[in-house]
Formats: sequence, structure tokens, C-alpha cells
Amino acid sequence: MNRNKFIMQKLKVILLAVIMLGGLGAMAQAPDPMQAPELKEDFKKDELVSFVKASSKVEALQMGAQESMANAVKDEGLTVKKFNEMAQAKEKSEDGLQNESAEDQKMFNNAIEKIMNIQDEIGGNIQAAITEEGIDIQTFEQIMYAYQNSEKVKGELDGVLLELQQEQGAQPQQ
Repeated sequence: MNRNKFIMQKLKVILLAVIMLGGLGAMAQAPDPMQAPELKEDFKKDELVSFVKASSKVEALQMGAQESMANAVKDEGLTVKKFNEMAQAKEKSEDGLQNESAEDQKMFNNAIEKIMNIQDEIGGNIQAAITEEGIDIQTFEQIMYAYQNSEKVKGELDGVLLELQQEQGAQPQQ
């Protein structure tokens, strides 16, 4: 039972990482944002296998991107905490940074530019990682949405993840 809990936790971490990066909706043309996507629950097993494998690759890419983004902020002379505080202030109001020094504002703007470049690069890498696993972006997004909203799909994905982990465990180590 603990193994199943671990598997579910692993899949949740992978999907959370995908969602935290802004989801893939920004990469693919999204339908009307006011309209929820249609919940599809009848995926082929090979699509689910490809999704799990692609999700694992995406997670690794995102971890690297998060580290690169944190380094970009630090390279500009800000702490991640200070950067996040400034980002929240700017998000609340266009004038949110006026209490910051001109130097801090410049460092913040430079860091933002570097982060946007990293996000552009990682977006392409994520798309490539997904398609390399034999699944298209739209299907990947549908499965991710279904995982979040369908117990049936969540259970199927948990089963696929368990099978893949058992296969890896059965393979001799090199």
C-alpha cells in the first residue's frame, strides 16, 4: 500500500512541476479561456505510457530551468526572496516598484529579461521532450487535465507508473 502512495505522490510531483511552469497552454493555442476543456477519459495505454515518460522528462527540464532562473536572479544581485517580493508588488500594481531603489529596479528588470529567455528556451525543450515520447502536445494537455479531474484517468496513470517502475526495477543495473 505504501508503494501505491509513493507512486501517486511521484505522479503528483511530476504534474505539479508541469503546472507550475505555467502549464503547456501557453505553448499550444488554447481555446477560449472562459470555457473549460472537454474532459476526455478514454486514452490508449500507449498514450498514457508516453505521457508518464514525457512527464518525467519535463520534470527534469523544469528543475534545471528553476535553477537557471534562480541563478539569473542572483547574478543580477538580488536574492530570490527579494525578487519574488518585487514581482508580487509589480503584479499588484504597475507602480508597485516605485518604493524600490533605481538600482534594484534595474536588477529586477534585467533578471526578468533573463528569466523570459530561459522560459522561451525551456518551452521549446519541453515540447520536444513531449513529442520525442510519441505524444502530441494536445493529447499531453488532455491527459494532464483528465488526471486532475478524473479518478478513472488518475487510477489508470497510477497503474502505468507502477508498471514502468516495476519494469525498471527488473532491468539489470549497468
